[in-house]
Amino acid sequence: MTAKVTFIKNKTPQTRSVWIVSKYDNPRDIMKLDSKTMHRLDGELLTPKAKQRSILIDKIESKKQVGTTCEPKQPR
Repeated sequence: MTAKVTFIKNKTPQTRSVWIVSKYDNPRDIMKLDSKTMHRLDGELLTPKAKQRSILIDKIESKKQVGTTCEPKQPR
């Protein structure tokens, strides 16, 4: 997927277009449930000395399905 992401750098919000690989296609689900993608974006967009580490996914621009996932059933 390609998404618009907003983050704060030098006290000013900046917007960039980034790629995301995730099984979720809703921006809210990606930010809440996909910690691996959010950690990668944190390392890619922010410096280690950044004090405010907030990344907000605004919208999904394009989607391309590369595969499928098969989640195991939860035991009852």
